Amino acid sequence: MEFWLYLLIALVVALALGNFFTMVIQDFFIFRPERLREDYSYVFEKPYEELFIQSPDKGRLNALWFRQDQRPKTRGVILYCHGNRGSLRRWGHLHYFFARLGYDFFTYDYRGFGKSRGRRTESILYEDARAVYDFVRAHYPPEQIVIFGRSMGSAFASWLAGRVEARLLILETPFASMRRVFRAYFPFMPPVFRYKYLFPNHRWLRSVSIPVYIFQGDEDLVVPFRVAAALKPVLKPGDRFFRIEGGSHNDLLYYDKYLVEMEKILGAPLTQKNEQAQ
Repeated sequence: MEFWLYLLIALVVALALGNFFTMVIQDFFIFRPERLREDYSYVFEKPYEELFIQSPDKGRLNALWFRQDQRPKTRGVILYCHGNRGSLRRWGHLHYFFARLGYDFFTYDYRGFGKSRGRRTESILYEDARAVYDFVRAHYPPEQIVIFGRSMGSAFASWLAGRVEARLLILETPFASMRRVFRAYFPFMPPVFRYKYLFPNHRWLRSVSIPVYIFQGDEDLVVPFRVAAALKPVLKPGDRFFRIEGGSHNDLLYYDKYLVEMEKILGAPLTQKNEQAQ
């Protein structure tokens, strides 16, 4: 009798510790921000407008807006939800890649990143994405808005694309859910453990009616290929999943297949490879 009692106690303790572990480490595991002073000045190759967008629950989101300066008419705008590291100081450099495709570039920092401030929860992060979209929508028609999600940002992009009007959705190095990512890193963890952030892309994509294009490297060590490939079953007819052979998490921009397919999707030629944000 004592054996079963001790076993039950051990299981309860293990479950409690496991839940504590998954809840506590998620913020560190997922979010790797760079904080910037309010008076920090960004330096980029092209002119930009810096602005702050007010969001629910006292959110204040720092954003950058790069617009075409030599074209009489832009092809549209890339609304870019970036990855889990750094700040706009890093991600803003991607404006150059999309400018060569003829697009304006709009990106923002999540709460706790760069100059953005506010309490962070999963639901609030989604609402922040909606607030950013509303600003962009006030300046561009839906048929000119391309929603782009990179890694962690794929969750906000997928959620947003299922609720607003836009031209298409592009996801780079996405994941099916944060639960699957954790299981890939910690396969010994029982599936009953709780998660503070779920980011269920596989659920959000079911509600997306616009075209979806996914790019994933098959040697990605951050988001294992199988975790991204788990999104394939929820794609609708006409959506595409591009496997970049040899590609890892941060270098897809250097692969010809990525460039060629991006040209087709966005409708403009890339004459040579471009530099990725460092």
